[in-house]
Amino acid sequence: MTIKDIAKASGVSNSTVSKALNDSPLVKHVTKRKILEIAKNMNYRKNLQATQLVSGKTNLIGLVLQEVGNPLFAHLAGQINHALSQVGLQMIMTIAADGLELLERLKVEGVIYWGNIEARSQVSNTILESELPVLIVGDSFLPNVSCLQLDRGLAIKKAIQYLRSFGHQKIGMIGNTQEVKLKSYVEVLKELGMEFHDHYVLPSNTTWWGGYSSVLAYEMNADSPTAFIGVNNLVTQGALRALLERGLTVPTEISLIGYDDLPDMEHTEVPLTTVGPSLDRIAHVSADMMVQLIRGEQAPDNQWIEPAIYVRKSVGFCKTLMLP
Repeated sequence: MTIKDIAKASGVSNSTVSKALNDSPLVKHVTKRKILEIAKNMNYRKNLQATQLVSGKTNLIGLVLQEVGNPLFAHLAGQINHALSQVGLQMIMTIAADGLELLERLKVEGVIYWGNIEARSQVSNTILESELPVLIVGDSFLPNVSCLQLDRGLAIKKAIQYLRSFGHQKIGMIGNTQEVKLKSYVEVLKELGMEFHDHYVLPSNTTWWGGYSSVLAYEMNADSPTAFIGVNNLVTQGALRALLERGLTVPTEISLIGYDDLPDMEHTEVPLTTVGPSLDRIAHVSADMMVQLIRGEQAPDNQWIEPAIYVRKSVGFCKTLMLP
């Protein structure tokens, strides 16, 4: 199906059809609506290669994810895709560092890279050598590369302060593989003069099973934390299941707060209070910054998205932990 076929069916010129399909203000609204309706009925799809030859642009943005094991990434990708579509851009998603090279071959206009970038790593070298505009979402201090920073340390601080407002003085963390969050946790407890012991940190990776198994294996006693912070949504959900299986009531006997605010957190056995940046805001700010980059405007300054507390039902006032 081609523009010529649509023009013949619409009774207008090829040029008018082309303008209408590209939402040109030069085509009357009534005519444009008629052409778009006919194009839809004829199952017309734009030829991206032809579009690129004519305009020199694809209007494609690449999204590179480091991994997809966490539902957070699927949710965020959907949000970013929606935000980009609202400004006339389409998204292609790839996984891992070599995705950037693939996107360059596909002639995308720019790339959004989700992840933490370490200096002098292979990923950082690839980004610095790329001719594409790249926006990093996460943590990065690469020179001349725009970044949307997520203040994970501040999120942990807010979680501790929130738990403290309910009288909790013994606060633990479930998960020990995310350095920024763990460092903030230790520093904030010391800053506030609160108790800290090594056994307050339950070793866990970032999976559901990690949170579940670490809580099941933890030997609770009278000196155990009365509240825990899970390092991400999966760990927190696994931890919640383990606490309930151990016969502990949340939040009557023990409180739990998770990092990452996903819709799933509201539908767990006990709706989970969470802390973290708004995923909707991440998506829209990412889209706005990327538009600036591909338009060749002055590179946007690094921006920060502050975290917030999303209150549900998993945090309550501190009480003496009743062990079964």
